[in-house]
Amino acid sequence: MPQRACRVFISHSAHATEEPGTQGFLDALIAAIAAEPDFEPLADQTDLAAGDAWMQQLYAWMGLCDAAVIVLSPRAVRRENSAWVPRETNLLLWRKALDPGFVVIPVWVGGLEAADLQANPFLADARLDELQLARAVAGQPDADKIEPIVRALRDKLAARRAQLVFDPLRVHLEDCLQRFAPPASIEQALLRHFAQETWQPLVPPAQKLALHMLRSAAAGRVDSTIDTVALGSQEKFQLGSLLFECLFPLRLPAEPACRLHQLCHEQTGRGSVVVNAVDVWVLEVLLRSATGLPRNDLLRTWRIIELTDDWGDDDLAEATRRLAVELAESMLGTGAWDLLSDQAEPEARFKEQLVVLNRQLAEAREDTQAPVIVCVAYRPRWLELASELARRFPTTVFVLRTSEALQAALPDAADCVALSPTWPPGRDRDWRLSYRGKLVRFGGTPT
Repeated sequence: MPQRACRVFISHSAHATEEPGTQGFLDALIAAIAAEPDFEPLADQTDLAAGDAWMQQLYAWMGLCDAAVIVLSPRAVRRENSAWVPRETNLLLWRKALDPGFVVIPVWVGGLEAADLQANPFLADARLDELQLARAVAGQPDADKIEPIVRALRDKLAARRAQLVFDPLRVHLEDCLQRFAPPASIEQALLRHFAQETWQPLVPPAQKLALHMLRSAAAGRVDSTIDTVALGSQEKFQLGSLLFECLFPLRLPAEPACRLHQLCHEQTGRGSVVVNAVDVWVLEVLLRSATGLPRNDLLRTWRIIELTDDWGDDDLAEATRRLAVELAESMLGTGAWDLLSDQAEPEARFKEQLVVLNRQLAEAREDTQAPVIVCVAYRPRWLELASELARRFPTTVFVLRTSEALQAALPDAADCVALSPTWPPGRDRDWRLSYRGKLVRFGGTPT
């Protein structure tokens, strides 16, 4: 077992009045998990209220857990406009897509059956009945399902430790706090902002504050926490701007971030993802939110190439040549394109350059497990070019920016997929202005 407690996130829609049986099951499940040595249940019942912030805060919790149990009750699945558990389920499946060994255990309670999920548009295609333990406990009385769930968690988590999505962010935050924050400011921040929290991990102060700040990154109070912990730190370290810049991506909506991440992988070597983005900035921030990587780590792993607006009028051969040069310069450094072949004859030289370049790109993809994103302003011509170029450079995916509104008449084709869900037109511009304003307030310099 790892030295820290294994965190088990519990997704539920229990309500003591509307569904007392589910509430009783939840209480018993939490108690059983908490009774296990080195287990820590994460099941919010009091801290969060519905609204824009609750999903973001729960999203941070999901990125810090080792396993999850999804309690599927009639209230969670059948109730009209029910969204809480279905949306959490989709984010937990995103976690599992990042790490196939991540433990997700769905359990049907209150008489609900797997077939009932087909009537819920958010859960119909989730294939939850194929996950760990789902079939094994089906049909048992609810009370008898708890012991097999706990046993499965014990066995799975004893065999491995999940790669926590937000560990890179936590480590980065903890490092900044340990190096640049006065110890008294860390203690003051914990006392002033988090003393009343029911969740108090038994870890050193800097790590505890990093965990609390991650969990509350979507809430406005994290700004006041940054103010408190940066108080007394040396100005040259710019601690406030470091902490704010690290946490800001978690303020953006989780579902578009996770979906963009998924589509970039799915469309690699196939074609394009169409996004109503004003510029490339929001794409980078959303990918940071989905991957849990600080900015420098993201840019080392995910190569994002932004093409100028004069692209898109070339024929396929010229576009192939131009893109090949861009990819070589980005991946291998200035002048790399000319180093890829010693052939004198132009056509033979170009063919060899393409072969060597794609070999280098494939090697980089194997190392990073991330595609190369080619970002360009949308034009109808790009719908055709993107699919052809992606096939010629199979480690690339094209992200087409449509500015403030998605094109209404995009073709229904596998090689062109629009991001959904997305954000209202122009909202990403507001996010960037808010980011710049707060970064300046915390002593940073916008780039």
